Amino acid sequence: MEKAIQFTDKEKSLIWSRFIQPVNGTDAEAQHFVEMCENFGLNPLLGDVVFQRYETKRGAKTQFITTRDGLLRVATRQPGYVGPPNANVVKEGDDFEFLPSEGDVKHKFGTKRGKIIGAYAIMKHKKHHPVAVFVDFAEYYNANSGKVNSKYGNPNVWDTLPSAMIVKIAETFVLRRQFPLGGLYTQEEVGLDDNLQETDNRSDQQPTQKGEKEQPEKNKPSHEETPAADSVTSREMIVQSYAVKTSSSNKQYGLLTAKPKELDQTVNVLVRDKNLMSALKETAEGEILNLAIYQENSFYFLHDMQTPSTVEKEENNQQAKSSSSEQSSVNVDQSIQDTYSVMIQNVTIGEKNGAKFAKIAGEINGESTLMIARGEKEVQQAEQLAQGDQVTLALKKENGFWFLVEVMEDNQQAG
Repeated sequence: MEKAIQFTDKEKSLIWSRFIQPVNGTDAEAQHFVEMCENFGLNPLLGDVVFQRYETKRGAKTQFITTRDGLLRVATRQPGYVGPPNANVVKEGDDFEFLPSEGDVKHKFGTKRGKIIGAYAIMKHKKHHPVAVFVDFAEYYNANSGKVNSKYGNPNVWDTLPSAMIVKIAETFVLRRQFPLGGLYTQEEVGLDDNLQETDNRSDQQPTQKGEKEQPEKNKPSHEETPAADSVTSREMIVQSYAVKTSSSNKQYGLLTAKPKELDQTVNVLVRDKNLMSALKETAEGEILNLAIYQENSFYFLHDMQTPSTVEKEENNQQAKSSSSEQSSVNVDQSIQDTYSVMIQNVTIGEKNGAKFAKIAGEINGESTLMIARGEKEVQQAEQLAQGDQVTLALKKENGFWFLVEVMEDNQQAG
């Protein structure tokens, strides 16, 4: 097969450094990608095609995703190409007749056009009969609209440019049906479906070994490709929005938009596990979650999560109790209280709802223990503690957490 284009060594080096190396692609995968691009005439430097690589439990997977314009560029080089697709959006009130057997449509705009019904595309060929396709707007809009699927009704491109999006889908389909574009798929065709497949048949999984406890069903991911442990990262993120959406193959998935605490940017995280999808429905905008996420096929997926810090929740609850009534104070006084020799490991000062608190990490009888200081006096005493101090602390235990009552004495200063 004669190559449509040929990259220079400088261009190949740039393709390697920009697209292959950042996702840990191999030399063989890079050679395959370059060969495919040269044969079809796709230029990744112009955005015609994207190299994707992700890890699964069966090993690494790679795929090459083209854009609609990339497919059109390939079509222009085909011997039978006579011109781009003839495509348009169909609305209520239009005079429209679809003739798939003839590869044609009859379409006339109505004087009063209403809602979008769908879009058609016709692709002609020098040697073959023309091909016509029609795609239903409601199917794709309901699966992708931000207004429909977002918890807060946030619009996306399907809401702002609905006609352009549905026409793009129709053009993609007709290009693939008229020309031999085997092995080339667009993001519209791959969509999220390939990444959101839920597999009920688990016959390929290894049976539970004797003496090994089976993982509880609620903790099992509902998807087949479980990420490797070293590919999962955890970080605290602030919830911006959450919505349950439906893909074009009628599969439900969650879309969580969140912002890492340390960054001023939002991240879209897809959720495939049904239990996680259900749990996220209880979250509110601004809530902080500890998310374990991994990247697959250029998307971020949720592997597991923890609700906002239990310690901070408890701290808030205790503040409310102390200010609500004297009866609350009586209940607190009944908690367990004693003195302990503590080796200070770290002290962190924070603020919640305008009130300062301190988290004290220390070692008691050889075990690492987290203690909380709340109240002005207690926080001031905690601020005087330093790493390596051996001190005697009066502590009380409430609902499984240790709280500082008083710093009794400094037995040994660090250094």
